[in-house]
Amino acid sequence: MGGSQSTRKVTLEQGDMEGVVKVSSSVVRRMRGEPEEEPTPADAPPSESEAGRPRDGVPRETLLPHEQKAVLHEALQERDRYWQDKLHSVEEKNAQLNQLTVEQFNKAAEEVEAKFIKQHYKPVCQDLQEAVMTCYIENPKQTLNCAQQTKAFTNCVENARLHSLRSGLGHQA
Repeated sequence: MGGSQSTRKVTLEQGDMEGVVKVSSSVVRRMRGEPEEEPTPADAPPSESEAGRPRDGVPRETLLPHEQKAVLHEALQERDRYWQDKLHSVEEKNAQLNQLTVEQFNKAAEEVEAKFIKQHYKPVCQDLQEAVMTCYIENPKQTLNCAQQTKAFTNCVENARLHSLRSGLGHQA
């Protein structure tokens, strides 16, 4: 029963050619920007002894160095186009928002100007005002002598104010 020992037979194969890089299909999909497939528990990574040979007899995708470079270049160009498109759309949106902001600012400025910037008014009762001023200059110590001119000026200003309120213009033209 155990008198003779069995001999162990080991075979070595040179599976990889020098200068050839093997790339899995999932890496190729990622480089192309395609969605990755979720690995199932049965798809656990192979152990080191299994790594050299295919599981189901189908050889892995292998790319020569120049093919790998072309795939990488294509993937980079695709990513570059994607980000250029993104940048372009963000710039367009920014320009639209900027234009809208400028329009809103101009509209608000016009509204403020219309409400608060004083209009130039034509002076009312200017001739009576000058008469009052002349009287005060001629009678610096006797201001009661100017009562008649002052009363006429005050009445004129009051009439102009009432006329302005009735007409709704807000000022006397």
